Amino acid sequence: MTPDDGTSATTAHSTSSSTTTSFPNWRVVPQEDIEGIVCSPFCHPLPPSKNESPTSRGSSPQSQQQQSPHHDAKPQPTAQSAPWSVTAYQSALSLHDKFTHYIHHNYDSDDGFSSRMASALHDLSSAYRLYGPHCMVGSYNGGKDACVIFHLMRAVHADYCRGMSMRQQRRQEEEAGSGNNYCNGDDDTNGSFGNENDVEFAIPRPRVIYFQHRDEFPEVLSLLHDTVREFDVEMLAFREGVSFPEGLTHLVERNVPPHNNGFSYYTTSSSEIVGKYAPYPAPPPHPLAFILGTRKNDPNAGSQGVYAPSSHYMPPFMRVNPILDWEYNDVWKFLREFDLPYCSLYDEGFTSLGTVKDTLPCPALKKEDGGDGNEGYWPAYMLEDWSLERAGRIAKPKKAKKPTSTTTTTTTAATETAIAGEKGQQDYLLKLEREGSKERSRLTDVTMSQTSSTVSLSTLDVTNHSSTT
Repeated sequence: MTPDDGTSATTAHSTSSSTTTSFPNWRVVPQEDIEGIVCSPFCHPLPPSKNESPTSRGSSPQSQQQQSPHHDAKPQPTAQSAPWSVTAYQSALSLHDKFTHYIHHNYDSDDGFSSRMASALHDLSSAYRLYGPHCMVGSYNGGKDACVIFHLMRAVHADYCRGMSMRQQRRQEEEAGSGNNYCNGDDDTNGSFGNENDVEFAIPRPRVIYFQHRDEFPEVLSLLHDTVREFDVEMLAFREGVSFPEGLTHLVERNVPPHNNGFSYYTTSSSEIVGKYAPYPAPPPHPLAFILGTRKNDPNAGSQGVYAPSSHYMPPFMRVNPILDWEYNDVWKFLREFDLPYCSLYDEGFTSLGTVKDTLPCPALKKEDGGDGNEGYWPAYMLEDWSLERAGRIAKPKKAKKPTSTTTTTTTAATETAIAGEKGQQDYLLKLEREGSKERSRLTDVTMSQTSSTVSLSTLDVTNHSSTT
């Protein structure tokens, strides 16, 4: 699977009354809009079937008149939010329960880490309560901070949907005067976790985005595809060349969520669709919230809080920063304590990931050659001086200032790196590293000035793929 493929080979399935639909986990956007259909980019369009009546999918008979402005027109779904597989849903619930159990038993005994975990879960849960599962989007680029966000998100997503399911079940029991078998855990393809005629809340997949980059590490792409498939999330990957404002605008302007049953019925008023769908105009787009892996020590974090509106030049959305108060060691404690997957490059001495052209292993993790030829780097979680987190990032050469009579031009490691050219940067810096501790110290001085390795908040608002962390 290459990043240019439009869909992932692994899909989840939804079973309704008469059809089985396969939904890809990974899609590349932007895609051409299907004429007449109005839906969120995270939904999957459902072209009308010639052999299917408009009521064969999606809505219960009792709600058809409420869904259509014309009582004599029976709505047919135009799109569907892919349901979360029971296996992935239960796995995420189990992870959430592990988080709460750990917090309860370690709250006063682990240097505040449990407290920061509890705050992250609370802040993320509050955002879900305000925006709902169809309007929460995670930024997932494969960096260590993004991995933390990814697993926090799927755990909170599952817990929120569990609460929604329980409330829906109580309402049904009150109306019917008897209990219903709401969740059928035996069927991993049961899209709405129950009888669609009785239950309208379908648990959707968590939603994440990624901006493709031609110089991405293969190991990062491997992690992204593996985890998106394993945990059954909905990934929208923007094609190379799509800017962050363009990608976010595409999502914000089209965020028309489906109904609680997972189906969307919205259409345009175009005459071309008459006879295919019942006319059902779409409401205005709903507000979106993006979950980011920003930490307070990131160079671009600025004065942001846990909740921060987007910058004035960006489309309107809310930024949610649940790990804003976390430190470098908190990230690794979280990933290793709960045995969560992360990019293999971190075990090879990389502490902050950008692209293949601007990232090297952290010099502070270089192993000393004991004469046995066992050279290499210690893993990222063994870094003791957290201020060196970005020491492996190659600084972009700055434009030379015009010399004056009071300026003395000197040749430094930074200017030598620029002279070496883009193609030879990595080999040149590795050569300096082999020459001894003095050169490694100079290299550290050069690379310590790097930009944020997680999310550019004040400038880009979303994860910068030249700085993955």
